[in-house]
Parts: sequence; C-alpha cells; structure tokens
Amino acid sequence: MDSIQSEDTLSRALHEWRVTPVRNPQFRAEVWRRIAGAPRRGALPWTQYVRRHAGAVVGALAIAAALGAWIGREQAHTRVASDRTRLANAYVQALDARAMHLR
Repeated sequence: MDSIQSEDTLSRALHEWRVTPVRNPQFRAEVWRRIAGAPRRGALPWTQYVRRHAGAVVGALAIAAALGAWIGREQAHTRVASDRTRLANAYVQALDARAMHLR
C-alpha cells in the first residue's frame, strides 16, 4: 500500500507543478544574434580546405586518375576488338568467290 500512496503523492505533485518562465520579448532576436555571431563549423574557403586536407585530396585525385586511365584502357580494348572483328568480316566477305562480281 505504501507504493500506491507514494504514486498518489507523486501524481498530485506533478499535477500541481507549474513552470512559469520569465518572458523576454528580445529572446528570438538574441538567439538569431548568437547564431549569426557563432563561428561556423566547417565554413572554410575551398583553398584552405584543400591545404588542410592535402593528403586526402591528392589521394582522391590519384585514385580518380588511375580509375579514369583503367576505364579508358578497357573501352579502347573493347573498341579495338570490335573494329578488328568488323574488318576481319569485311576482308573475308571480300575474298568470298560467290560474292565477287565480274567486272
């Protein structure tokens, strides 16, 4: 029964409890002033960002260059294989006696 009585006391205390903060008409303006005056996290010009993160930037550029070179090489190999097949087919068709016309 003791726990029920303490719950009633707590419920009554919470029901009677009221918070009445002091009103400040300049609250919103002060908040915006503090936001405007606060140093912005991460707001660096790109040149300073690159200087501070030079290793990561150089690494990213190296990876991009290597990836671009590899993709270009693969596309070139595909194109060469396609051209080789097309030229070989054209050559074989040109040698086919049935396809030759008498001039």
